Amino acid sequence: MKHAFRIFFGLTTLFIFSSCSVVNKIISKPSSTPTATMTPVITDTPQATWTPTPPPSVGIVNQIYIWQEDFDSTFMNLQQAYEEIGLKEKPEEDIKKEAIDQLIDETIFLSAARESGFSISHEEIEQRLQDVIAATGDSNVVKNWQNQYHYSDEGLFRAMEREIASAWMREKIFAENLQNIEQIHTYQILTADIESAQKAKEKLDLGLPFIDLAKQFDPLTGGDMDWIAKGILVYPELEDALFSLQPGTYTDIIETNNGFHILYAAEISSDRKINEQSMQILQHKFLTSWLQEQREKAEIHIF
Repeated sequence: MKHAFRIFFGLTTLFIFSSCSVVNKIISKPSSTPTATMTPVITDTPQATWTPTPPPSVGIVNQIYIWQEDFDSTFMNLQQAYEEIGLKEKPEEDIKKEAIDQLIDETIFLSAARESGFSISHEEIEQRLQDVIAATGDSNVVKNWQNQYHYSDEGLFRAMEREIASAWMREKIFAENLQNIEQIHTYQILTADIESAQKAKEKLDLGLPFIDLAKQFDPLTGGDMDWIAKGILVYPELEDALFSLQPGTYTDIIETNNGFHILYAAEISSDRKINEQSMQILQHKFLTSWLQEQREKAEIHIF
């Protein structure tokens, strides 16, 4: 089985944001976001078009400001997190870049969610706050948490909006892309040299059952790789060959850095529930791909 894990995508942290998550924690009741108020004046001459004064910002993503205050709190939280795990010497410029990248990603999710119909009001976020206070029985839990993580009232509201929108958008992406994923119950013969693989292939071609032969090469697992969902194999050549098979057939010899593979499709299904680890890998893969695509077409301006 130790060989099998080497051909799957490594599972990394699915959630793209930092460990200082504000969802499911606490928020503070914010005041209304300032907006410009204009009184129309009817004249015979052209009028200037007035726009709201932009907030102190470090950038704009898809016409949404990244506030300086939000950057500062994100930077301090990341710096604090690195210090807590013993990385006090991490360069400040690296942390600043990580903070701005995090905020860009969060704002891209927010922008996409809004375009898809997402909205959340101050009242809805306030209700989450009240739920936390009721659950903890501590009326000071909000203010204490804000102080610990460097959030003003408005800053915490914006962080909550970004994160709730991101969660909403992730679920939308998963619902659109992770339904009825094809899976194959796979067996493998893996050898260290081409000669052994060729001998195995010859026996298979003569009619020796694949599963019986696989047990000779791996007595511990019998070559059983369990159900493999489309999209989780590291090597495209293995993925393409495996998912071109019909049930009861096997691939030709395929060379990778791990050795020489012959894969066998015992069963194929698009209705079977995907196991948790495979689902997490696919979710991470789809989110990474989606975010990269969105970054490429987003209007991003960093000051």
